[in-house]
Parts: sequence; C-alpha cells; structure tokens
Amino acid sequence: MKQIKLLLMLIALFSFSGMLYAQADFSTSLHNTRNGKPTWYNETNGGFESITHVSIDTLGCKHCHGPNNADGVPNDSTYQPGCADCHPSGSAFSPDSIKVDQCYSCHGRQKTVAMKLNLPDVHRDAGMKCWDCHGMEDMHGDGNEYASLFDDGAIKAKCTNCHIDENSTPPLPDHSQYDPHNGKLDCTACHVQSVAACYNCHFESMTESHLKRAYTVMSDFVLLVNRDGKVHSATFQSSTFNGSAFNAIGPGSSHTIGKGRECSDCHNNPNVQEYENTGEIKFTTWNDTDSTLSWKHGIVPIPPDYQTSFKMDFITYNGNTNDPLGPSKNWSKIGKDLPDLIQMKYASPLNEDQINALETIVDVKKDDNTIPAKFSLEQNYPNPFNPTTVIKYSIPKTTKVELNIYDLLGNKLETLINKEQSAGVYRYQFDAGKLASGVYFYRLKAGEFVQTRKLVLMK
Repeated sequence: MKQIKLLLMLIALFSFSGMLYAQADFSTSLHNTRNGKPTWYNETNGGFESITHVSIDTLGCKHCHGPNNADGVPNDSTYQPGCADCHPSGSAFSPDSIKVDQCYSCHGRQKTVAMKLNLPDVHRDAGMKCWDCHGMEDMHGDGNEYASLFDDGAIKAKCTNCHIDENSTPPLPDHSQYDPHNGKLDCTACHVQSVAACYNCHFESMTESHLKRAYTVMSDFVLLVNRDGKVHSATFQSSTFNGSAFNAIGPGSSHTIGKGRECSDCHNNPNVQEYENTGEIKFTTWNDTDSTLSWKHGIVPIPPDYQTSFKMDFITYNGNTNDPLGPSKNWSKIGKDLPDLIQMKYASPLNEDQINALETIVDVKKDDNTIPAKFSLEQNYPNPFNPTTVIKYSIPKTTKVELNIYDLLGNKLETLINKEQSAGVYRYQFDAGKLASGVYFYRLKAGEFVQTRKLVLMK
C-alpha cells in the first residue's frame, strides 16, 4: 500500500514539475511576446509602418486577443497574455479542457479556413485537434525568444514528425521513391490545397475606428516561393492607406491538406502561361462596372522579378471608417496595380530555372498499381498528332528511366523523363507545340532495355 502511495506521489510530482517547466518557458513564447505582428509591420523590418508611420503600439495589434478568455470572461483594455487565454481555471491544464474554438479566437485565418470557407483538411476531417500536432514547446515556448513562427526552431510541428515510414500507425509511407522532384518541394507545395488572404485591408478604418476592414476573403489559390532550399506554399497580405499601396508575401501553409497535385496543376498552367506570354501575372482584377473583384485560382508562381511583374488592383473603401463591417460595393481602385512597397520575409521568389521548369509541360501518370511482366514502349496515340500525343511505356521493376525526343538526324531535342521510377505502366502526355511539322523519334532507355519508335507531327 505504501508503495502504491509513493508511486502516485511521484507521478503527481513529475506532472507538476512538467507544468512548472512549461510555464517557465511561457514568458519567451510567441503566445506571450506576440512578436509576430511587429516583426512584419515595423518600419525597421521593411514593413507597412514605412508607409503609415503609425506605431503598432497605438493600434492594439501587438497584444491582440479574442473577445473572451477560456473562462468566458470578456477581455478588456487591461488584457495581458496568460494561461487563461487557453486553459479554463481549475482545469489542471488538462488537454481535454482546451477547445479548438478558443484557439480560433486568436488564430483568425485558421478559423476562416475551417469555419467560414469550410475548406477540407485530412487532419481536421479525421477529428484531430491543434494540439495533436503542436506540442508543449509550440504552445508554451522552448526557452528561446523568436521574432516569428517562421524562425528556425520556433515551431516544432512538421509533416515528417508523423509521415516517416510504413511502420507508422496508421501507415504513413515515405513517398520519396516516387517523388519526381527529388526532394526539392516542401510538403506544403504539393499538399496544401488552398491558402487564404484578406483583400485589401483598409488601414484608415484601423487607425481611425479600430476596425479590421477588408474587401473580401480570398481562397482557392496557392502562391509558390522558395524557403529553406525548397519550394514552399505562400500567401500575401495587401493594404492601402491614404492612396498608398502595400503588399507582403510570406510562407503560408493553411490547414487545407489533401491529396498531392497532378503535374498539370503546376506545369504550364494558365498562370504560368500568362507570365510566359506577357512577362507579368495580374493576380487580382477590379471590375468598375459591378464593383467586384476576380483573382487567379490554382497554383501561382512568384517569379524572380515579382516587384514589377506580380500585379493587383489596389482598392480603397469610400464610406466612413466606422461603418459596420460586412459585404459592401462601396470600394474603388486607387489607380495602382503595383504597390508602393512590397515586402517578402522568410521566403524568396522562384528563380529563372524554376520558372523555366514550370513552363515545360510535364504530364506523366501511373495507370494503376499493376506490375507489368516486361519492359515495353508502345506506339504513341494519336499518331499523326497536333500538337499533343500520349506515350505509354511499362517497366516491371524500379529502375532509372530516360525518355527523349530526337530529330531525323539523331539530334536530341528534348528530355521528357530522366529519373528513377517504380514498377508500373506509365502514360506521358507530350506537347510538341514548339516543334515544326515533321517526323521525329522517341526513345526509352530503362536499365538495359532500349527501344525507339517514330512519331509524326502534322500542324
């Protein structure tokens, strides 16, 4: 009996020590310091303050908070971050007492994605909660003070914490063996289905009436940038103030995780084609006739010359700054489609090689999970064709695959595939739009297997 009591006391002691340890780090956590907003806004960091010259301390943004604490008590002007932001009093910090709605009271963008836009997410749809991925160090800090959640080490939650190998429960296989990009994409670039952004914050409403007024919430798009050596999903925040325009671009990984993309979702999509043909991407367009906004959908690359090529119609609110928030057509253009100041933090634009790769049509699909008995290269269909045709081939085991296009003199014109592929039957959609009419050859080399066939382009 004494041993049982001693064991219970030790368990209680360790639990209490763990809570004290977590609380000891809270003072330096982002939940306490609220460093994120000033890191982006302050003039010293190239933020919007460079245009407004209004200190963030006068806006009440730095210590933003939900309307009520976890006890349901309204927050007022004396608010200071603390345990009751998330934990009801007397809960002994039990995870069962935390409510996702309480997380949403501060994390408004995630609330918008889940509650207003009703965008699906495989984790949320499976009943997972914020704290199933974000552990104690993400919530309470790790003893280090960070300027933003994008600082290295600030957030410990990563896709690879769970998606490791086939022995995970449930099985979450490592798909690097059939990754056509050889690890050059962050998980978010392929699996974030949509990010969200409020367009176009009317800053006069904030400074004069402390109201967060935007024209609308945008979704159904994902910007692509570079971050930590990989292509990463991104979003933006645009604002206007006294006739000046501002845009900030940074990493964004909304909780809208789903199935990976098809090649054609990114390669040579309409947004990529617009940049290739015109040298710019007009991301938003304002219609004066009916006071509506349209924007690009799908994957939108941020090109290397984004300061002059990534354009949007900036707008302003024409009513009183204390008007009730809600849908309104009382907006108009300020006459600019490039910002007076653009900010990019924790990311960099895609480089020319990456843009060139996106301009190349890449469409190779695995038919099913059937493992063929032998290597084969079939005749393309249709043939003759103009300008696209499908090349079908089979490989019975994992091997390095090369598929090239040659002219009649044997000169290699294009490399369609040059990578290792797992066993299966594949279809490649070849677009010969840049070639002249004529006879060409396509050649498959897979391990020791080599075969060549003829195709005819007739324009």
